[in-house]
Amino acid sequence: MSSKPGQILDKTLVFVTAPSNLGLKRMPYADKDGPGTRKMPGVFKQFLFAERLNITTHIHIEPPAYNGRVDAETGIRNLPEILSYSKQYAAAIKSMVEKDQLPIVIGGDCSILVGSMLALKQSGNYSLAHIDGHTDYAIAKISSSTGGVAGMDLAIVTGIGADAITNIDNLKPYVAEANTAQFANRCYDETFNGNFYNTDIFSADLPELRANGIEETANAFIAKLRKNKVDGLWLHVDADVLDEEFMPAVDSPQEDGLSYNELKTLLKTLLRSGMVCGFQLTIYDPDLDPGKVYGKKLVDELVDLFQQV
Repeated sequence: MSSKPGQILDKTLVFVTAPSNLGLKRMPYADKDGPGTRKMPGVFKQFLFAERLNITTHIHIEPPAYNGRVDAETGIRNLPEILSYSKQYAAAIKSMVEKDQLPIVIGGDCSILVGSMLALKQSGNYSLAHIDGHTDYAIAKISSSTGGVAGMDLAIVTGIGADAITNIDNLKPYVAEANTAQFANRCYDETFNGNFYNTDIFSADLPELRANGIEETANAFIAKLRKNKVDGLWLHVDADVLDEEFMPAVDSPQEDGLSYNELKTLLKTLLRSGMVCGFQLTIYDPDLDPGKVYGKKLVDELVDLFQQV
């Protein structure tokens, strides 16, 4: 880490908690308040994430209550609540980025990506590294079986889907395909992935990422962004990118995912580019981790990551 407490890359870190579970379908094991991803910030506080990184500023962005209703016109679950929250959350992120702070956002589910990229589109020409065991390229009423934005987030932020959510304030797309990468997908369902492989998104599925080298692949994307002269890079990490041996406490665990060392190699390479303007982590569900064993490991590994940059 930087020699100055609470900084990396000469940017002051801000601990942001955004516990939205609005992008998921309620599972049978969830309590009355909906999916347990909303409890992730509590685990990060329990294991002193911010304190261990000397982060002194904490911003909490409270989401609307979960109701689970599917919008009849768009097929999107919790649509009004997600739109409201995305705007509220985007305002906070925009302010931090414009102050040259570096938000470390703990979700929540992947629907918070809508607000992250909306904020950056309001601020300039930014890019996205989507690090996820799925492409999250489903489309409501076409390829989504749940109406959950957490399975559509990459499509939405690149402008695919209902205008109600892809074109907030006439800012569609929130990030250009040419400035977007998807790393470590290992779900090859053609219905779910839709037209993903015919886009201009930089794609490195997990076998390809390993075969070509993690650092080499990340650096190839960084070189593309430098050529495109973007203003910065947002990092999105879905915890299901990890192998289920290391992270089973997610709604869609899969075998043969990244190890922590592989994930940290990818993230360190991107962080050391000097282009990163923010980081978010989503989908870990403490309801599926009663002893918080996997949550503690997740916190420990992320503290180690940021201490090494």
